[in-house]
Amino acid sequence: MDFFSDRIFVYTPEGDVKDLPAGSTPIDFAYAIHSEVGNGMTGAIVNGKMITLSSKLHNGDIIQIIKSKKPKGPKHDWLEFAKTSLARSHIKRNLKDIGSNR
Repeated sequence: MDFFSDRIFVYTPEGDVKDLPAGSTPIDFAYAIHSEVGNGMTGAIVNGKMITLSSKLHNGDIIQIIKSKKPKGPKHDWLEFAKTSLARSHIKRNLKDIGSNR
């Protein structure tokens, strides 16, 4: 019986472990770190290779988030790729805030 078959364990470059649901993407990882990391991300490097934000993460991956110096916030299509409710709620909240400030 594999209790963790629906979970993956991924790492920050510093070696911190993040527990995420299977099927998670770099977007989920970034928001698991902090909402500012998620809102400011522009890309991701996994195991030393640049990947798309829609790519699924795997057990043991080492993820580095690339952030913009001038964050523009999340994009609406990130909602299609985000697996966790935490990431989805932060994205929705930020998109709503951006929309109300225009």
